[in-house]
Amino acid sequence: MTNTDICNMALGKLGASRIKSLANTSENTPEAIQCRLHFEQTRDALIRSHWWRFASARAALTENSSSPDFEFDNQFDLPDDFMRLKSVWDGVDHRNTRVTFGMEGDLLLTNSDSIDLRYIKKVTDPTKFDSLFVEVLILKLAIKLVSPLAGGAPKLLQVLGTELQLIMPSVRALDRQETNNVGRNDNPSWNDARFSSGGARIASQLGG
Repeated sequence: MTNTDICNMALGKLGASRIKSLANTSENTPEAIQCRLHFEQTRDALIRSHWWRFASARAALTENSSSPDFEFDNQFDLPDDFMRLKSVWDGVDHRNTRVTFGMEGDLLLTNSDSIDLRYIKKVTDPTKFDSLFVEVLILKLAIKLVSPLAGGAPKLLQVLGTELQLIMPSVRALDRQETNNVGRNDNPSWNDARFSSGGARIASQLGG
């Protein structure tokens, strides 16, 4: 599976012409131009929208050399490939409390002295993609390509939207099977990412 394959499968949903290579910037067909324009943004947004197992990672964060101006005592650098927080751990039993933290830019702010992080990372190698992720990416990309390549086509948009709705139960079932692991809610040392300093819940949204 290559990025070009994914683009061509999305183009196939529209009945559009195939491209030779997504990486070939000299290929100036409308299909190639639009795929280059939308592919990376669509891929990254989809990775960030869900707790995909293939994109799951963990890291012990490095403390930043400077301190926050107020509210928190310490701040830690987020990983370079960070896309979304899953949970944090500071080595303290939070059975009756939660780690208080905030996120600003590429920093995690907290009063804790050390932080271990579980997160969703950026993945650009298509051979690492989950097959269900690929199916959703194809549909998401195809929906974006309808307007520039198929003139809007309301019926086509409806068909693609229906396909996306049909595949979502499988994605949600996979989420229930693979993300409710020890350390997420049942281990009191891990602070679920849905709760930050403001207590706000962060919902997984795939659309459709």
